[in-house]
Amino acid sequence: MYGPSFFSKGMIKMSVYQQLLGTSFQQLHPKLQHRYATNPGDIFRAQGIMHEISHGSELLAPFYYAAAKMDFLFPEQGHNIPFYLEHRCIKTGLETYDIEWQRNFYFPEKTRQFNSVTHVNLIKHDAYDLLGKPTMMRSNLLLDVTRDGHLITRTNAQHLLGLMPLPDFFKGKAIVEDGYDDERQCYTIYATVYNELLGTIIMYGGSFTEIK
Repeated sequence: MYGPSFFSKGMIKMSVYQQLLGTSFQQLHPKLQHRYATNPGDIFRAQGIMHEISHGSELLAPFYYAAAKMDFLFPEQGHNIPFYLEHRCIKTGLETYDIEWQRNFYFPEKTRQFNSVTHVNLIKHDAYDLLGKPTMMRSNLLLDVTRDGHLITRTNAQHLLGLMPLPDFFKGKAIVEDGYDDERQCYTIYATVYNELLGTIIMYGGSFTEIK
């Protein structure tokens, strides 16, 4: 499944996601290949509109307010919310990398952030997200590429505060679909986080373009 660390011709170093996805990387839409051609020092910046951001159970309201203090989730909902996205790659060790993600959501009365770090280990061929500052949750990631070239990211095992394994009924299971719309010439994203007992935790969908 996973490719070698170097191309056979010219010994050109492959990007972090290219090594992680292996041959599946070439099945991504060319614009997604560009977006995820990530090496140490690279930065991708974009801006766009979240067409919808919505929550589920009102029982989770205290959790949203607490999580907002750690740049994790937030209580606001709405339509057509402007947002800014940035991710950069940092080498942290022998074949280990951190992809730092910054997301700003510009609600009418308040700007909220949802920040995370994707830790990639190319020796183990795995990746996990550290969510919040300080880390509130660690989620293992499963990556796949669809027939139409979209990137699907699912969460697997989760650890509270990065340490304590969570049983299934406490997990917030996520699925994120990254795509590119050729007709509108923009990137697209659709995400749902849900819990087996409480239902939807957060759902959002939007589009954005790269800032050159």
